Amino acid sequence: MPQRTQPEQQPAIPERTVIGWCAWHEAYSNTARPVRDSSGARLFACVSCRQAYDLVPIGDQP
Repeated sequence: MPQRTQPEQQPAIPERTVIGWCAWHEAYSNTARPVRDSSGARLFACVSCRQAYDLVPIGDQP
């Protein structure tokens, strides 16, 4: 009797979810990333606020 083979499956790795405080709209968000404000302070901003206020995440800056 031939042996059945199953396709290789990669183990499911859960995505890491981080919830941070968006300093612009003052609420929690799971898309908040660190940015610098006009004074140079490091704060967190969600994706909507980053788009609205043209904020670039610190990790994406050259």
